Amino acid sequence: MKHRITLPRRDVLKLGALGALGTLIAAGTLDKAGAQSPSVENVMSNLKEIKFGNYNPNYAAQWPFRLAQALGYFKEVGIEDFEIIQSEEYIPGLIGGSLDLTHGDTSNFIGAAVASGVPLTIIEIYRDQEWWMMGVGKGINTIEDLKGKKVSGGQLGARNTWVLKQIIKKLGLDPEKDVEFVPTSGGSDGRLGAIIAGNIHATILFPRHRKGLEENGGQFLSIELTPSPQEAICATGDWLAKNEDAAYAFVREDIRARQWLMKPENQEKAYQIMIDLGYDIPPAFRALYQEEIDQISPDGGFDSVQVMQAFMDQVALTGDVPAGVDWRKYMDMKYVWAAQEALGLPKRPPSM
Repeated sequence: MKHRITLPRRDVLKLGALGALGTLIAAGTLDKAGAQSPSVENVMSNLKEIKFGNYNPNYAAQWPFRLAQALGYFKEVGIEDFEIIQSEEYIPGLIGGSLDLTHGDTSNFIGAAVASGVPLTIIEIYRDQEWWMMGVGKGINTIEDLKGKKVSGGQLGARNTWVLKQIIKKLGLDPEKDVEFVPTSGGSDGRLGAIIAGNIHATILFPRHRKGLEENGGQFLSIELTPSPQEAICATGDWLAKNEDAAYAFVREDIRARQWLMKPENQEKAYQIMIDLGYDIPPAFRALYQEEIDQISPDGGFDSVQVMQAFMDQVALTGDVPAGVDWRKYMDMKYVWAAQEALGLPKRPPSM
């Protein structure tokens, strides 16, 4: 990666004003989300090259962007060179100018913008739903079997820990008294390993873990698809002020690729494109087509202001954003709304 800024992504939230990083971008004027959106049927990008940050190497975290590239959608609007740069340092890269756009956690973008004063602007939502899935180990058949057992959502202050507590509470136990929360490392795959090893007895897992969990005597006690605009596409206000046509063009073609991906008749070709690009997709993952696309926003939007507010309230509990943050300041849906109109899709969210 050129001009690499060595700063772990979550550390950005802890740096206050971000010191020198805050001077890298002049204060940009953010367009209000409620502004009139122009038609983008014939928009062409003013940039031929876009450097796009992504922290997750999993194919499902890059699917629409790669499809838009492979299907020629980006080239149709003048984006001839679309480069995905893999890095956990996606926010510093955006601030430093080595990235034009980036995919990451909605809460991290807003938290970093609040902490630094740097004008970061979310222009599109990536995942608008998430699976709340509690996997349990061998011998755990009911929620009562978890009493007195060790459970984990990863880091003790992380949102997955909060989610796990909500599931346990919904199933009838007191998460503060009836189970023991312990920290684990290695992400969701590490938590699956801890379940299999017997070090913990319940955790938050995802659809791709079903095979490994069940082959080792475990099961899911709770599966629920929950509205959650948890991942987004972000740019800086300064970049947007100079490259609005590129932003409109990118969002429209990205949503166009999502619409293509959502059609069942394109399933096999969608997988093959990613495999041809070098992504490892085992047969067990290929069987999870519907589960994966159910999490991806089909139109770049989210259901409503109420859903976004509920999500912000949740992440505020973990400290990822300040309580009561005005998230609208860091989000501009005009690009999504214009693309939705151009593609004949309903306006979502209907307002901000």
